[in-house]
Amino acid sequence: MNFNQIIREYFTFSRGERIGLIVLIGLILIFMLANQLVFYFEKPGVADKEQFEKLVAEFERQNEPPSVVLSLFAFDPNLVDSVALDSLDLPWRIKQNILKYRKRGGNFRNKSDVRKLYGMTDSIFDVIAGYISLPEIKPIVPRSSSPVRHETISEQQGEARNSISKSPVIVEINSATPDDLKKLSGIGPVLSERIVKYRNLLGGFYAADQLKEVYGVEPDLIDRLKSQLTVDATLITQLNVNFSEAKELAAHPYVKWENANKITAYRTQNGFIREVEQLLSDSVVNKEVFKKIQVYLKTKN
Repeated sequence: MNFNQIIREYFTFSRGERIGLIVLIGLILIFMLANQLVFYFEKPGVADKEQFEKLVAEFERQNEPPSVVLSLFAFDPNLVDSVALDSLDLPWRIKQNILKYRKRGGNFRNKSDVRKLYGMTDSIFDVIAGYISLPEIKPIVPRSSSPVRHETISEQQGEARNSISKSPVIVEINSATPDDLKKLSGIGPVLSERIVKYRNLLGGFYAADQLKEVYGVEPDLIDRLKSQLTVDATLITQLNVNFSEAKELAAHPYVKWENANKITAYRTQNGFIREVEQLLSDSVVNKEVFKKIQVYLKTKN
């Protein structure tokens, strides 16, 4: 068998083989075409795309952080902190300039100094002037025999006397509402809400210094306001150590889970707790913890 015969034998197809090959190629082509058609017809329609975009927009809207509600409230530009400024209805640039001016050692002596801030306009100042907790010094008119000028100086002296005689706002912090707290210079809507929420977690305050534990409250601010703060400790809500479960005790900011479990275990082993002081004398909690929590605990209803 020569080479040509070998080639013909291996590469020559019978009629049946040729038909089978044609059918196979046809099936492959049909399959490829069908695959393209399915891909085309399965594309999401415009309506589906719009629905998807609506769902995405709704998800983003629900997950947006709550925006701070801006409002105007009494503030001292020398004391107000950045947290309170964030909720004050003032242009962002002016808020930043107040902080920058103080950072450089500046001090606002009167409302006229606030008017000189870079970015402050007459229209903005006219709106906020009544909320600035600073004296409103009018320019002193030069001496003259004019009766009109003498009257102006007299008015200024009268206003100064009224300003001195005006008593400061006094706030009892265990019964104060957010609106009451906002009357204090340096405390705006955000801080007032945080103070009330923290007070509710504690059960009440026994000292004004506890306000320094509130997130965003500057210690210096409370030190300056102490003369305007009073505390009625009788309004404190106490936890009964004989009936409170560990979970309830641990919900208090001053009581850790370890302390709560020790208190309930001690009660189970020893029975009714007659005096809160037993927790210290029997080493259930240490002296530092007891000093903070004793006012919030009781043994009888």
